[in-house]
Amino acid sequence: MNQKFKVTGMGCSACVAAVEKAVKATDGVTNVSVSLIENAMTVDFDENATDNQCIINAVKGAGYGAEVDTGIIAKEKSKDKSVLVTRFLPSLILLLPLVYLNMAGMMGWPYPEKIHAYIQFVLSLGILIINRTYFDKGIKSLIHKAPGMDALISIGAGVSFIYSTYLLIICSNGPFFFESAGMIFTLITLGKALEAGSKAHTMDAIKALSELMPERVTVIRDNEERTIGFEALQKGDIVLVRTGEGIPVDGTAVKGNASIDKSALTGESIPEEAYVGDKVVSGSVVLDGYLLIEAEKTSTETTLYGIIDMVKNAAAKKTPIERLADRISGYFVPVVGGISLLTLIIWLAVGKDFNFALNMAISVIVISCPCALGLATPTAVMAGTGNAARHGILIRSAECLETARNVDTVVLDKTGTVTEGELNVTDIVTDSSTDEKKMLLMAAVLEAGSNHPYAKAIRSKALDMFEPSDIMAHFAKEVISIQGKGICGNINEKPFFCGNEKLLNDNDVSVEALRAEASALQGEGKTVLFFSGDGMLGLFAIADVVKGDSKDAISVMKEAGLDVILLTGDHKTTAESIGREIGIDNVISEVLPEDKHNKIDALMNEGRHVAMVGDGINDAAALVKADIGIAVGNGTRIAIDSADFILMRNSVKDVAYVFSLSKRVIRIIKQNLFWAFIYNALGIPIAAGALYNAFGITLTPMIAAACMSVSSLFVVTNALRLRK
Repeated sequence: MNQKFKVTGMGCSACVAAVEKAVKATDGVTNVSVSLIENAMTVDFDENATDNQCIINAVKGAGYGAEVDTGIIAKEKSKDKSVLVTRFLPSLILLLPLVYLNMAGMMGWPYPEKIHAYIQFVLSLGILIINRTYFDKGIKSLIHKAPGMDALISIGAGVSFIYSTYLLIICSNGPFFFESAGMIFTLITLGKALEAGSKAHTMDAIKALSELMPERVTVIRDNEERTIGFEALQKGDIVLVRTGEGIPVDGTAVKGNASIDKSALTGESIPEEAYVGDKVVSGSVVLDGYLLIEAEKTSTETTLYGIIDMVKNAAAKKTPIERLADRISGYFVPVVGGISLLTLIIWLAVGKDFNFALNMAISVIVISCPCALGLATPTAVMAGTGNAARHGILIRSAECLETARNVDTVVLDKTGTVTEGELNVTDIVTDSSTDEKKMLLMAAVLEAGSNHPYAKAIRSKALDMFEPSDIMAHFAKEVISIQGKGICGNINEKPFFCGNEKLLNDNDVSVEALRAEASALQGEGKTVLFFSGDGMLGLFAIADVVKGDSKDAISVMKEAGLDVILLTGDHKTTAESIGREIGIDNVISEVLPEDKHNKIDALMNEGRHVAMVGDGINDAAALVKADIGIAVGNGTRIAIDSADFILMRNSVKDVAYVFSLSKRVIRIIKQNLFWAFIYNALGIPIAAGALYNAFGITLTPMIAAACMSVSSLFVVTNALRLRK
């Protein structure tokens, strides 16, 4: 069973490691993935060996909170930020007089000499009580042998306070470190408040999509309007959506018409018209009009629910880089503790007094924090997947982003990928005595009862020029469809023929007058249908039209250094013609569906990193085999389920964007990790006093706390650049 949980109390990657360790130790658990940025956990477990409550108890036993995640609308972040701000303001009020009393003696300011130390004790104690959650979590993490950030700052502030209290009890004149204890907790809390706000922005895309899921919807039951909860929607319900409301279900319009905005799903800003019989998807917004929609899926099976779930899951699945960072974080706190103790011993050994040595040791503990390391990857991944979602691109996992940046070869399926996937009449050619519009009208009448794709293309072209009533005014009789040749019938008692050259030759109709035009069109990969009847002679050229942005998209990919290949089952002439039109030189044609997988395998055996782009059932095996599978959004369900990326806008230009985005995300992750490592590599030695003898530079615990907060803010803020 796969179950999602909400987890509270995590502050850094060490916390993540602690939660994962505790849950993995539970009998029956096979896999655990914890997301720091979402405060969420996904667990795979055997229902016969354990249950949700056992897993929750394991998390609580590690010192954190957990509950089953029953929904996907994320509103917790703002609450977390509010709690942190609530703690920060009282702490600041107590800190200001504490700092004044500490500085008063050094600056010669007036202060109540006899009782100032006791006042500092009370003020500092107040700050520690307000922020006691750090002690709660820190002590629990130490007990469970999985110390994290809370343990570090608790030790730093706690040692400062306890040592100062000891000096106060023995009537010493100090110096005291009460202000260090208060300043550490106050600055850390401020940093956490700012960090929570910044982290919340990385979830903006999910929140925007979640807001499209109404809490209440209007349904028609027993011929009456009823308002029910969104989660109560069932397949078969008739849902009423008015102007300005979001469409909550996937279904078919059974009444009404409306202009709908699908930009939240596809990024396409141009509204679409929806009429009776049209399919509509959840997440669209009715701009004008109304629709009665028959729900075809339950509330948890809709397109919108799936999109949000996929975006969230992308962040939950860790990249190899993130897994490495998590492993390092597991050793981070014990190592820092050792360095802090060693710092204390060394400074005492070289003759420095205990207060100086303790100050250095505390600074080491406070400045070092695995927060930046833990946030480096998930913030970038969440911001990147959110950016992709706004562009109509869905990412199945974070690992896909890392793999995509290594792609050097892009294999494109033709039909439905670089082309529209539907046959269209591209050219109409007639002899000198034939009226083009009349020929098209008669051809549509002749093909009116046929379901052949060529017939649909002719009827569609006719409807661009004529009203349906114009076509229905005529009627074809004795219509015969001849396999491999075409169709014939009588209109107004006159014979008409539409098909290949053999059909017309069999009926003593010569096409020599159109031979040159037909050959030229066939050379472009188009299918030619000849038409004759009532003295008319002409032809229709039919083809799957190339998408308008395919050529530009392929040009962008080639400029980026990608080798682009067209892979299709079409005849060589047709395939090469399409290739020339869109700028692809490497065309592999006449490939059977079952051989697409083998072609991808052969390319990968050459040492290439391959991305496969397709939309059909026959592309599914190739999509799975390739390093990266990319499915266009109007593809079959099996193709979409087999892909790593889904392009909701059905646009090839989004393929190029996938590779561009993956490189940006990985670049940001590397920048964040570099900063996290450099910060600790430089900060810890400086805090330990490495520059003291040469330059007289030391860091107080207050400065160390400020540096730690800034390091985390840098990582989160850097990741937010991916939102643009």
